[in-house]
This record gives sequence, structure tokens and C-alpha cells, in this order.
Amino acid sequence: MDQAQSQHAPLTSYFPQDFMPERGLLGALLRFAAAGGHGDKEEISAATGIPTGTSTGKVEPMIRYAWAMGLINALRDQSEWQLSLTQLGDAVYREDLFLNEPVTLWLLHLMISRRFDASHPPTGCADAWFALFAEGDTLLGRNFHEDDLHRTFIQRYGDKGYLRRLTTLIPRMYCETGSFGEARILTRNSHETQTITRLSAPTDSAFYPAYAYFLYTTWDELFGPEYTQIDFDELARTSRLLSLLGWEKEQANNWMEWMASRGWVQVDRRTGSAMLLRLTKSEKILAELYAELV
Repeated sequence: MDQAQSQHAPLTSYFPQDFMPERGLLGALLRFAAAGGHGDKEEISAATGIPTGTSTGKVEPMIRYAWAMGLINALRDQSEWQLSLTQLGDAVYREDLFLNEPVTLWLLHLMISRRFDASHPPTGCADAWFALFAEGDTLLGRNFHEDDLHRTFIQRYGDKGYLRRLTTLIPRMYCETGSFGEARILTRNSHETQTITRLSAPTDSAFYPAYAYFLYTTWDELFGPEYTQIDFDELARTSRLLSLLGWEKEQANNWMEWMASRGWVQVDRRTGSAMLLRLTKSEKILAELYAELV
């Protein structure tokens, strides 16, 4: 059985097939994965209500979105899929099945936009998202037009026909309420200028556990869980963490102090930069993912 579109390879840039992730469909996929998660795309469609066809359809794009967001493990043997919930997927399945909470949406946004591994040149799990949100500060700035994004994609992938559609799809994903619009990650400033603005991650402490889980995930994936202590600046530089969050150092420092107050990390600033020592496990953070919500 091949581990298709799993940890051995990032997703291809055309994996969405013109479909953006829909919260309701992702929730249906989580329910299917929790119930055993085995079948071909037609069987998955019948069980979940996710539309599919002979040559195209939403089932496999939704599987790949869910994998990139860290919600499921996905194994494929020819046409048969075996899906199972990750620890994150299980937490979302139990607490926010249809992805109604902005905390969930922000965490899944960070996950789909994260760097795949520490190799060079840097590549994302879903690379178009990584290019826009992790490297976009340098390439595009915080305000840009779709044409700017299209040129960035052409420079990265070559002049492929599907890139214009991808350029339209990603901003639409963050503007439509059936997808990730409720999280306010991107906004369009006006219908006339069509300027797209990237918004910073909320600094409300209700979101801090989600960011902490993302921190631990990138720490493990880019450096290895055996590294129990790390320079925050190095981690942020390698993972593009501050670019993803849209934060300055002061906002990151407030968050680190909050994590230290919870006993999740120890922060040592004696060398000038913040050295982080891990004091807990990802499972502990997941157990408190929604604890700060009122």
C-alpha cells in the first residue's frame, strides 16, 4: 500500500482540481475517517455526500486538503483509500466537527500553509499556500492583486494553464463563509480595486493553544522531537512562523510568556534571544485547544 500524498511527498500544486475546501464536506470526511475510513472515491462519496464523478469530483481534493491540514492520515492502494484521524483530526472531530470555530480555521490554515520539511529550496505541504502565506511577505507584501499572485505562481511553477484558476481559488477560499471566510485571513478591500489584504492572526489568548500546537508540529517536522530546546528565532526563521502569523516580535513575546505561564514551555533569554524548552506534549495542548473559548 502506497502512502499516497502523505508524509513522503508534498502535494502537487494542481491538487485542488478547481475545488476549494468546504467546511461541511471536511466534517463529513472526518466522520467517515472516524468510522473506519475505507473505500474508493465512489464509496466515499456515497457515505459522505461529497460529490464525485468518473474523472473529477470533490472527494479526492477534500482528502488532500484534510491531509495537508493535518486532520487525517491517507493511504491509497490503487483506487482504494484508507483514512484515519490524526490526533488533531480527533480533537476537531470531537469538539468542532463542522469547523465552525475561527480557532479551528486559523489552525488548519496554518497547517496547510506550513513548510513540508527542512530541505532546500523550501517547499510547502500545499506549496501554493506556503508561497502565499509563508513567503508572501517578501514576494507580495501584505496587500496585493490577483495578477501579482498569478505572476508569483508562474515564477515558481512555470506558465501552467491551471495557475490562473488556482490564483482565483485561494482568495475565494478565504472570502466565502462556506469555506474559511469566517476566520478573516484574507479580505478584498473593494470591488473596484480588488486589492487583497492579508490579515494578522488574532492575538486573543483563545487562539494561543492553536498556535502552540502549530509551534510544536513545525518543531517536530523541521527539527525533530529529539530537540527539546531550540532558539525561537531559528525556529521562526526556518518555519516562517512570524510571516504566517503576520506578527512582530512583541506579539510573539506575549504569546511565549503566556505559554510559559501555562507550563508548556520554559523561556530563557539570557543569551539575548529566546531559547524555548519544551515542557509538555502535543496531546496536552490538543486537550486544551478550545479551553480558552468563552
